[in-house]
Amino acid sequence: MIELIDYKNEYFDFLLESNNINKPQVGFLKDKRLNLLIELASYCKVAKFKGELAGFLLCLPENNDPNLFYDSPNYQWVSERYSNFIYIDRISVLPKFQNEKIGSALYTDLIYFSALNGYNDILCEVNIQPPNPGSIRFHKRFDFEECGSQLTEAGKLESYDYTVEVQFLRRSIK
Repeated sequence: MIELIDYKNEYFDFLLESNNINKPQVGFLKDKRLNLLIELASYCKVAKFKGELAGFLLCLPENNDPNLFYDSPNYQWVSERYSNFIYIDRISVLPKFQNEKIGSALYTDLIYFSALNGYNDILCEVNIQPPNPGSIRFHKRFDFEECGSQLTEAGKLESYDYTVEVQFLRRSIK
């Protein structure tokens, strides 16, 4: 059984560990960076599978607060092109729980949340270098469509010590 729970501070260490286990598909984080993401998040849920912490999904809204700045080149790419969106900054499922429909449960909940809160689009990116074909297939099942791509050079951010090319994906809510 999958249970989705709103983020609480007691899950911080789990988010950090789960995130960093899934590198390079999910960008590496340190405590300070994760704190910033949680502060910016409009959606952050933790998934339990049969009572065990199994994964999480963290999403950001369009940032209209000049006091908060998120320097992710991918978030900035999306922000320059879209408005009234929710951005999937990261999803992580522990390896032992993959293929248990946890990602599907989180995305189904996010789509419902996005519609309820009046967002126009859900946006995200998927690595195409290093390749992540499983994630592309997963997003296609949820009607995400390609809307652009971008290359980020190694060393540009703490999260990336390697060059990454991403494909941006969009799912319309309206």
